[in-house]
Amino acid sequence: MSQKRDPRSTDPADAWRALASEIAGRGRMRVSRDGGRTYPRRYERTVTEQLPNQPAAVLIYDTAGAARTFCIDLDTSRGGRAAVAADLDAVTRLLEHSGARWFSDESPNGGVHVYVPLATPAPFPEASALARGLAATLPTMDPQPMLGIDSGCIRPPGGRHKTGGHQRLHGSLSAAYEATQTGTTDASWRRLVAEHAERPHSSPERATDAGHATVTQLRPRGRHNAPDDTYAAIARTGQYDPARYASPSEARQAVVWSAVAAGWDFKDLVVRVENGTWPGLAAMYGRYSRANRRAALTRDWHSAVAFEKRRRETTQVKPVRVGTTRGPKTHAGALYGYVRTWLNAVDLVFDQDRRDDLAARAVLYALAEAAQKTGSELIEFGNRSLAIATGLNQATVGKVLRRLLAEDDALIDLVEPAAGVRAHGYILKIPDNHVEAAHERPWRKGKITAVPAAFRELGLPATFAYAALRQVDSPISGRDLAHDARLGVQTTYDALEVLEAFGLARRTPAGYVLGPANLQLLAERFGVLEQIRDQLDRYRDERRAWWALLGIVRLVDHGQTLGRYGPAPPPPPDPDDAYTLLDMLEDQLGAHIIAFDPAATG
Repeated sequence: MSQKRDPRSTDPADAWRALASEIAGRGRMRVSRDGGRTYPRRYERTVTEQLPNQPAAVLIYDTAGAARTFCIDLDTSRGGRAAVAADLDAVTRLLEHSGARWFSDESPNGGVHVYVPLATPAPFPEASALARGLAATLPTMDPQPMLGIDSGCIRPPGGRHKTGGHQRLHGSLSAAYEATQTGTTDASWRRLVAEHAERPHSSPERATDAGHATVTQLRPRGRHNAPDDTYAAIARTGQYDPARYASPSEARQAVVWSAVAAGWDFKDLVVRVENGTWPGLAAMYGRYSRANRRAALTRDWHSAVAFEKRRRETTQVKPVRVGTTRGPKTHAGALYGYVRTWLNAVDLVFDQDRRDDLAARAVLYALAEAAQKTGSELIEFGNRSLAIATGLNQATVGKVLRRLLAEDDALIDLVEPAAGVRAHGYILKIPDNHVEAAHERPWRKGKITAVPAAFRELGLPATFAYAALRQVDSPISGRDLAHDARLGVQTTYDALEVLEAFGLARRTPAGYVLGPANLQLLAERFGVLEQIRDQLDRYRDERRAWWALLGIVRLVDHGQTLGRYGPAPPPPPDPDDAYTLLDMLEDQLGAHIIAFDPAATG
């Protein structure tokens, strides 16, 4: 269906109301708070009928990794208006040739979006391959909206543009809406993919046995308690190395095997495929009907179990047992009480005039969590370890610690300055003027947590609002939660909006309550585990370079230095458990305690 440009102006609010939710793959959008320059995950919301008063882009793929609309973004920054017009003519011809249904809109700066609604949602491997293939022949096409299975988004007709105008629909609104209801036929879509999608590169190194030969080469040798980053990234993003896997089916079999090898139960895999945590893996089952996808996943699981059984029979896989060097122990019960009383003192300090100092609170809570987890009154954490534990920049952590130590009523004390390979050693200190009040306050409920891993993406205000919400047993108003969370009222309402968007909070007529979302699964969906592992690898390299400068001849083996890397991960926590960055480092990497053992060096 061809769309001619129509000089009639469609009202942007009407275009948004009719088309935004039809284009959105899972009914979600990301709002830009910086005038259209960026669309952060923390500002992800449900698509509403009302046109947002800020630039907003709808997410293209659904939780199963399929797109109900194929989007072509022609950008004037890649050649100007004339180049965009030429590419639009080329796109028009190929869509008409294939028999596709489509409509388009134009931004105030001359860029054009072409929308191809589909009768059957297209799985990510097909849609992304078509986007790459078209981009190779269309100079102004930006393929990125179709290449991000969890982040690919586009401003729909009517959406506000960063220049202040709107996406203006070409043609009539009724024709565009009709196209979304009927969609391009499966036959037309297959023709588009067959004629224009990028072809896999041939490689003599490619494995043919459902990915197993390659998987064995990539086996992490017991380093992680969860599937290796290679497989987790494939499962999350749907992107894989075509030189290593000949097809999506080979890549998906490798991912399934990685879960088996890590000791997961089948249900642990199924929940990630079906709830949107691993949309990339779900998309690789897109050629099956919904009724048959579970059966296909079951077959792959049994195949992976059989392969892993054979592999273990021929290869001895020994878990790595490791000891860590920690500070002096204190009586567990006494330490438990002291840390919670100290946290009362922290809250008293921040009750007064420190509500905006969120970075300091994050560092202090991380030190409390570290003390509780190590069972030691001496906390030997360097800036890098605290940066990993809080999600803050390493330099920021250093500034925060110096400021905290310099205060008249300091909450921490430096008792063992860093020397050689040893990090600073801190103890928790209750200021004299808060001792009585800290002991009178009731202890906070539940385990001590600093920054849950998922909150690297959601921000510190949401971190503290969520922590306060976990402490109440009944619905609470936003203003009361602001008081408990020690945040400003507007900051709290903004944080609650973030929490609601991701199912971590729910608004009821009586107030706000906890939502059902699982923090660990959110962290996996956001790719936080891979981010932290990359950060940890970078810090490890820096640390080893420092050790070499100090003249240490034989450096400690990574696995022996950084903790336990057994073959099986722990079961996922309950949905209401706070899964912190320290938890992630301990459970997934065994690395939340970074200590130096002089006996391990030559």
